[in-house]
Amino acid sequence: MTLSDPDNGLADTFANLEAVRLDIPKDSEQTDTESRQSVRNEFSIRRAGLEDALMLESIEREAFPGMTPVTRIDRDLTRQNGLYLAAVRAWREDERQLGPRYAIATQSEKEDDSFRARMKRNVDRYFLDKVVRPKLPEDYIAGFIGIWFVIDEAHVVIIGLRESERRKGIGEQLLISALEQAVENDSRVVTLEVRESNEPAIELYRKYGFQEVGLRRRYYSDNGDNAVIMTTPPIKSDDFQSQFTKLVDQQYDKWGWVRRPGFDGSEREPAANADSQDAI
Repeated sequence: MTLSDPDNGLADTFANLEAVRLDIPKDSEQTDTESRQSVRNEFSIRRAGLEDALMLESIEREAFPGMTPVTRIDRDLTRQNGLYLAAVRAWREDERQLGPRYAIATQSEKEDDSFRARMKRNVDRYFLDKVVRPKLPEDYIAGFIGIWFVIDEAHVVIIGLRESERRKGIGEQLLISALEQAVENDSRVVTLEVRESNEPAIELYRKYGFQEVGLRRRYYSDNGDNAVIMTTPPIKSDDFQSQFTKLVDQQYDKWGWVRRPGFDGSEREPAANADSQDAI
């Protein structure tokens, strides 16, 4: 995607960044890195691979019901210029007992209490899962984000969460990790499209410095909603990185520290693989 800013919409970006309210207690500025890292979120962020495709496709169906065309996630996972990140935790015992087909069902499918739906779940659990067992990842995936790297831009192509995992800071954590990986991949800016009606998402992106630079009319096929084009200022600049660091600290003071690719706490180092259970 070619960056377009015909109305010079980025002129006030840094002013807007400075205007973001950061309700961080003064004591937290002196929080020892070691003590912050001791408060761990149950989720971590890792790179997604082909073995995760079934779960990612399931999350996409749940997050974007009726959306066509669907993202070719299996293809994107092998793109040379693509990167998918997944928010994961260990499988819980009750999830393991319900079987893999139940795990990849959408929330609406799980909540369908019709006779036919209940029969299907029983057939899946007691017969099909034993005959042809779907291959699932070793850990539970709550959400994911997909990024393409094109020339000097990182473009967020999709971000999706399970309905049951919303309002836990996971979407914001995925965005943080995507911005970190954009820096690691030497990108100058990060761009994305978001539904004009999705005000919470737009506010989150503004919080992280994204500015509205264009509009794609009737971009979404399911309801004809417009897409707002948003982009960051240069993400390697001192101003952006200073504000970004404050926002990351605020996020983790609220939700706990999250292990993610290349980062463990505030120190930069390869993150060791977390222990995981067998796939369900």
